[in-house]
Amino acid sequence: MEENRGRLFVVATPLGNLEDITLRAIRVLRDVDLVASEDTRRTRKLLSSLGIGARLLSCNEHNEEKRVRDVVEVLEKGKDAALVTDAGTPGVSDPGARLVREVRERGFVVLPVPGPSAVSSALSVCGMKADAYHFAGFLPSAQGERKKALLKLVGLSVPLVFFEAPHRIVDALKDMIEVLGDRNGFLAREMTKVHETYLFGSLSYILDELRKSKRVRGEITVVVEGSARKGRRERVITKEMEDALSALLSGKRMGVKEASTLLSRLTGVKKAKIYKTALEINKRKGGA
Repeated sequence: MEENRGRLFVVATPLGNLEDITLRAIRVLRDVDLVASEDTRRTRKLLSSLGIGARLLSCNEHNEEKRVRDVVEVLEKGKDAALVTDAGTPGVSDPGARLVREVRERGFVVLPVPGPSAVSSALSVCGMKADAYHFAGFLPSAQGERKKALLKLVGLSVPLVFFEAPHRIVDALKDMIEVLGDRNGFLAREMTKVHETYLFGSLSYILDELRKSKRVRGEITVVVEGSARKGRRERVITKEMEDALSALLSGKRMGVKEASTLLSRLTGVKKAKIYKTALEINKRKGGA
Protein backbone atom coordinates (compact mmCIF):
# COMPACT_ATOMS: atom_id res chain seq x y z
CA MET A 1 0.00 0.00 0.00
CA GLU A 2 1.33 3.43 -1.00
CA GLU A 3 2.62 5.60 1.82
CA ASN A 4 0.34 8.45 2.85
CA ARG A 5 1.48 11.57 1.03
CA GLY A 6 0.38 15.15 1.41
CA ARG A 7 -1.28 17.27 -1.24
CA LEU A 8 -0.57 20.79 -2.48
CA PHE A 9 -3.65 22.98 -2.93
CA VAL A 10 -3.33 26.01 -5.24
CA VAL A 11 -5.82 28.43 -3.71
CA ALA A 12 -7.27 31.53 -5.37
CA THR A 13 -7.80 34.42 -2.95
CA PRO A 14 -9.78 37.70 -3.20
CA LEU A 15 -8.56 40.51 -5.47
CA GLY A 16 -9.59 42.99 -2.80
CA ASN A 17 -12.99 42.37 -1.27
CA LEU A 18 -12.48 39.68 1.38
CA GLU A 19 -16.07 38.49 0.93
CA ASP A 20 -15.02 36.95 -2.40
CA ILE A 21 -13.24 34.06 -0.65
CA THR A 22 -14.93 30.71 -1.39
CA LEU A 23 -16.20 28.31 1.27
CA ARG A 24 -13.86 25.62 -0.01
CA ALA A 25 -10.86 27.97 0.11
CA ILE A 26 -11.64 28.77 3.76
CA ARG A 27 -11.85 25.08 4.63
CA VAL A 28 -8.60 24.24 2.82
CA LEU A 29 -6.67 27.11 4.39
CA ARG A 30 -7.95 26.11 7.80
CA ASP A 31 -7.00 22.43 7.36
CA VAL A 32 -3.54 22.57 5.75
CA ASP A 33 -0.36 22.40 7.79
CA LEU A 34 1.45 25.11 5.81
CA VAL A 35 0.50 28.06 3.58
CA ALA A 36 3.15 29.18 1.09
CA SER A 37 2.48 32.84 0.30
CA GLU A 38 3.88 35.51 -2.03
CA ASP A 39 3.62 38.13 0.74
CA THR A 40 3.08 36.73 4.23
CA ARG A 41 1.94 40.11 5.57
CA ARG A 42 -0.99 40.33 3.17
CA THR A 43 -1.88 36.67 3.61
CA ARG A 44 -1.76 36.99 7.39
CA LYS A 45 -4.30 39.80 7.16
CA LEU A 46 -6.61 37.59 5.09
CA LEU A 47 -6.23 34.58 7.37
CA SER A 48 -6.74 36.69 10.50
CA SER A 49 -10.02 38.01 9.10
CA LEU A 50 -11.12 34.39 8.72
CA GLY A 51 -9.93 33.33 12.16
CA ILE A 52 -7.26 31.05 10.70
CA GLY A 53 -3.85 30.71 12.33
CA ALA A 54 -2.03 28.63 9.72
CA ARG A 55 1.77 28.47 9.57
CA LEU A 56 2.99 30.82 6.83
CA LEU A 57 6.02 30.54 4.58
CA SER A 58 7.10 33.20 2.08
CA CYS A 59 7.31 31.97 -1.51
CA ASN A 60 8.22 34.53 -4.14
CA GLU A 61 10.31 34.82 -7.30
CA HIS A 62 13.49 35.26 -5.27
CA ASN A 63 13.23 32.20 -3.03
CA GLU A 64 10.92 29.82 -4.92
CA GLU A 65 13.69 27.26 -5.52
CA LYS A 66 14.43 26.94 -1.80
CA ARG A 67 10.75 26.85 -0.89
CA VAL A 68 10.23 23.76 -3.04
CA ARG A 69 12.34 21.81 -0.55
CA ASP A 70 10.43 23.26 2.42
CA VAL A 71 7.03 22.40 0.95
CA VAL A 72 8.11 18.92 -0.14
CA GLU A 73 9.36 18.25 3.38
CA VAL A 74 5.84 18.91 4.70
CA LEU A 75 4.19 16.79 1.99
CA GLU A 76 6.52 13.87 2.64
CA LYS A 77 5.21 13.74 6.20
CA GLY A 78 1.72 13.15 4.84
CA LYS A 79 0.56 16.69 5.62
CA ASP A 80 -1.15 19.07 3.18
CA ALA A 81 0.07 22.51 2.08
CA ALA A 82 -1.48 25.42 0.21
CA LEU A 83 -0.08 27.96 -2.21
CA VAL A 84 -1.57 31.46 -2.43
CA THR A 85 -0.57 34.72 -4.07
CA ASP A 86 -1.17 38.32 -2.99
CA ALA A 87 -4.51 38.38 -4.80
CA GLY A 88 -6.21 36.20 -7.38
CA THR A 89 -4.98 32.90 -8.77
CA PRO A 90 -1.37 31.76 -8.18
CA GLY A 91 0.78 31.15 -11.23
CA VAL A 92 -1.02 33.69 -13.45
CA SER A 93 1.62 36.43 -13.77
CA ASP A 94 2.53 35.57 -10.18
CA PRO A 95 5.02 33.18 -8.55
CA GLY A 96 4.07 29.54 -8.12
CA ALA A 97 4.52 27.78 -11.45
CA ARG A 98 7.94 26.38 -10.53
CA LEU A 99 6.75 25.14 -7.15
CA VAL A 100 3.71 23.45 -8.72
CA ARG A 101 5.77 21.81 -11.47
CA GLU A 102 8.45 20.43 -9.17
CA VAL A 103 6.00 19.22 -6.53
CA ARG A 104 4.05 17.34 -9.20
CA GLU A 105 7.24 15.91 -10.74
CA ARG A 106 8.08 14.46 -7.33
CA GLY A 107 4.87 12.48 -7.41
CA PHE A 108 2.64 14.58 -5.17
CA VAL A 109 -0.95 15.51 -6.03
CA VAL A 110 -1.56 19.19 -6.89
CA LEU A 111 -5.17 20.39 -6.75
CA PRO A 112 -6.70 23.75 -7.78
CA VAL A 113 -9.12 25.59 -5.53
CA PRO A 114 -10.75 27.96 -8.07
CA GLY A 115 -11.78 31.48 -7.23
CA PRO A 116 -11.05 35.13 -8.10
CA SER A 117 -9.00 35.98 -11.18
CA ALA A 118 -8.29 39.46 -12.54
CA VAL A 119 -8.40 38.09 -16.09
CA SER A 120 -11.87 36.51 -15.93
CA SER A 121 -13.21 39.37 -13.78
CA ALA A 122 -12.19 42.01 -16.34
CA LEU A 123 -13.46 39.96 -19.29
CA SER A 124 -16.83 39.47 -17.59
CA VAL A 125 -17.55 43.22 -17.50
CA CYS A 126 -15.64 44.54 -20.52
CA GLY A 127 -18.55 44.03 -22.91
CA MET A 128 -16.43 42.30 -25.56
CA LYS A 129 -17.21 38.82 -26.84
CA ALA A 130 -14.58 36.57 -25.25
CA ASP A 131 -15.27 33.05 -26.48
CA ALA A 132 -11.50 33.09 -26.91
CA TYR A 133 -8.89 35.64 -25.83
CA HIS A 134 -5.14 36.13 -25.63
CA PHE A 135 -3.61 36.76 -22.22
CA ALA A 136 -0.39 38.76 -22.68
CA GLY A 137 0.33 39.43 -18.99
CA PHE A 138 2.78 42.23 -18.23
CA LEU A 139 4.42 43.94 -21.22
CA PRO A 140 8.19 44.59 -21.10
CA SER A 141 9.13 47.77 -19.25
CA ALA A 142 11.55 49.01 -21.93
CA GLN A 143 9.72 50.85 -24.71
CA GLY A 144 11.54 49.17 -27.59
CA GLU A 145 10.84 45.67 -26.27
CA ARG A 146 7.27 46.65 -25.40
CA LYS A 147 6.59 47.72 -28.99
CA LYS A 148 8.09 44.50 -30.33
CA ALA A 149 5.82 42.50 -28.01
CA LEU A 150 2.76 44.48 -29.17
CA LEU A 151 3.69 44.02 -32.81
CA LYS A 152 3.38 40.25 -32.40
CA LEU A 153 -0.25 40.78 -31.36
CA VAL A 154 -1.30 43.09 -34.21
CA GLY A 155 -3.10 40.46 -36.27
CA LEU A 156 -4.90 38.58 -33.49
CA SER A 157 -8.68 38.84 -33.84
CA VAL A 158 -9.48 37.93 -30.21
CA PRO A 159 -9.49 40.34 -27.23
CA LEU A 160 -6.05 40.99 -25.74
CA VAL A 161 -5.68 41.04 -21.96
CA PHE A 162 -2.79 42.82 -20.24
CA PHE A 163 -1.68 43.48 -16.69
CA GLU A 164 0.13 46.79 -16.15
CA ALA A 165 1.81 48.69 -13.36
CA PRO A 166 0.36 52.12 -12.51
CA HIS A 167 3.63 53.96 -13.18
CA ARG A 168 3.84 52.46 -16.70
CA ILE A 169 0.20 52.49 -17.80
CA VAL A 170 0.31 55.84 -19.63
CA ASP A 171 3.39 54.87 -21.66
CA ALA A 172 1.92 51.43 -22.34
CA LEU A 173 -1.33 52.91 -23.67
CA LYS A 174 0.62 55.28 -25.92
CA ASP A 175 2.49 52.34 -27.41
CA MET A 176 -0.72 50.30 -27.80
CA ILE A 177 -2.27 53.14 -29.79
CA GLU A 178 0.86 53.52 -31.92
CA VAL A 179 1.32 49.82 -32.65
CA LEU A 180 -2.18 48.30 -32.45
CA GLY A 181 -4.12 51.36 -33.54
CA ASP A 182 -6.73 53.33 -31.60
CA ARG A 183 -8.99 50.35 -30.91
CA ASN A 184 -11.71 50.06 -28.30
CA GLY A 185 -10.42 49.09 -24.91
CA PHE A 186 -11.44 48.52 -21.33
CA LEU A 187 -9.42 49.42 -18.26
CA ALA A 188 -10.15 47.98 -14.82
CA ARG A 189 -8.33 49.45 -11.82
CA GLU A 190 -8.52 48.18 -8.24
CA MET A 191 -11.26 45.65 -9.02
CA THR A 192 -13.56 44.80 -6.08
CA LYS A 193 -11.84 47.40 -3.88
CA VAL A 194 -13.11 50.68 -2.45
CA HIS A 195 -11.73 52.82 -5.29
CA GLU A 196 -12.44 50.44 -8.18
CA THR A 197 -12.55 52.25 -11.53
CA TYR A 198 -13.68 51.10 -14.97
CA LEU A 199 -13.13 52.92 -18.26
CA PHE A 200 -14.48 51.82 -21.65
CA GLY A 201 -13.95 53.46 -25.03
CA SER A 202 -11.15 54.06 -27.49
CA LEU A 203 -7.64 53.64 -26.14
CA SER A 204 -7.06 57.35 -26.72
CA TYR A 205 -10.13 58.15 -24.59
CA ILE A 206 -8.87 55.92 -21.78
CA LEU A 207 -5.45 57.57 -22.03
CA ASP A 208 -6.98 61.05 -21.82
CA GLU A 209 -9.02 60.05 -18.76
CA LEU A 210 -5.95 58.72 -16.96
CA ARG A 211 -4.01 61.88 -17.75
CA LYS A 212 -6.58 63.85 -15.77
CA SER A 213 -5.38 62.11 -12.62
CA LYS A 214 -2.30 63.46 -10.90
CA ARG A 215 -1.20 59.96 -10.08
CA VAL A 216 -2.55 56.59 -11.17
CA ARG A 217 -2.54 53.97 -8.42
CA GLY A 218 -3.58 50.38 -7.93
CA GLU A 219 -3.52 47.14 -9.87
CA ILE A 220 -4.57 47.51 -13.50
CA THR A 221 -6.00 45.11 -16.08
CA VAL A 222 -6.49 46.26 -19.69
CA VAL A 223 -8.58 44.51 -22.35
CA VAL A 224 -8.10 45.58 -25.98
CA GLU A 225 -10.39 44.46 -28.78
CA GLY A 226 -8.89 42.16 -31.38
CA SER A 227 -8.02 43.09 -34.93
CA ALA A 228 -10.98 43.53 -37.25
CA ARG A 229 -9.02 41.59 -39.86
CA LYS A 230 -9.05 37.90 -39.04
CA GLY A 231 -5.82 36.01 -39.34
CA ARG A 232 -2.22 37.12 -39.37
CA ARG A 233 -1.41 36.55 -43.07
CA GLU A 234 -2.31 39.96 -44.45
CA ARG A 235 -1.21 40.34 -48.08
CA VAL A 236 -1.46 44.12 -48.28
CA ILE A 237 -0.05 46.78 -46.02
CA THR A 238 -2.87 48.09 -43.89
CA LYS A 239 -2.98 51.38 -41.98
CA GLU A 240 -2.65 49.31 -38.82
CA MET A 241 0.53 47.65 -40.11
CA GLU A 242 1.94 50.95 -41.30
CA ASP A 243 1.43 52.40 -37.82
CA ALA A 244 3.23 49.39 -36.35
CA LEU A 245 6.11 49.84 -38.78
CA SER A 246 6.35 53.53 -37.92
CA ALA A 247 6.47 52.62 -34.23
CA LEU A 248 9.33 50.20 -34.80
CA LEU A 249 11.32 52.81 -36.71
CA SER A 250 10.74 55.63 -34.24
CA GLY A 251 13.72 56.71 -32.20
CA LYS A 252 16.12 54.71 -34.41
CA ARG A 253 15.69 51.69 -32.14
CA MET A 254 15.38 49.40 -35.17
CA GLY A 255 16.70 49.75 -38.70
CA VAL A 256 14.60 49.59 -41.88
CA LYS A 257 15.86 46.13 -42.82
CA GLU A 258 15.33 44.63 -39.37
CA ALA A 259 11.86 46.15 -38.95
CA SER A 260 10.82 45.00 -42.43
CA THR A 261 11.99 41.45 -41.78
CA LEU A 262 10.14 41.25 -38.46
CA LEU A 263 6.86 42.64 -39.83
CA SER A 264 7.04 40.35 -42.86
CA ARG A 265 7.38 37.27 -40.65
CA LEU A 266 4.42 38.33 -38.53
CA THR A 267 2.02 39.35 -41.32
CA GLY A 268 2.94 37.37 -44.43
CA VAL A 269 3.36 40.52 -46.52
CA LYS A 270 6.40 40.39 -48.77
CA LYS A 271 9.47 41.91 -47.19
CA ALA A 272 10.22 44.01 -50.29
CA LYS A 273 6.80 45.66 -50.09
CA ILE A 274 7.25 46.44 -46.40
CA TYR A 275 10.81 47.66 -46.99
CA LYS A 276 9.55 50.15 -49.57
CA THR A 277 6.93 51.44 -47.14
CA ALA A 278 9.57 51.72 -44.40
CA LEU A 279 11.74 53.89 -46.64
CA GLU A 280 8.75 56.14 -47.36
CA ILE A 281 8.05 56.47 -43.65
CA ASN A 282 11.64 57.42 -42.94
CA LYS A 283 11.56 59.91 -45.79
CA ARG A 284 8.45 61.57 -44.39
CA LYS A 285 10.14 61.78 -41.00
CA GLY A 286 13.29 63.22 -42.54
CA GLY A 287 15.22 59.96 -42.13
CA ALA A 288 17.62 58.22 -44.49
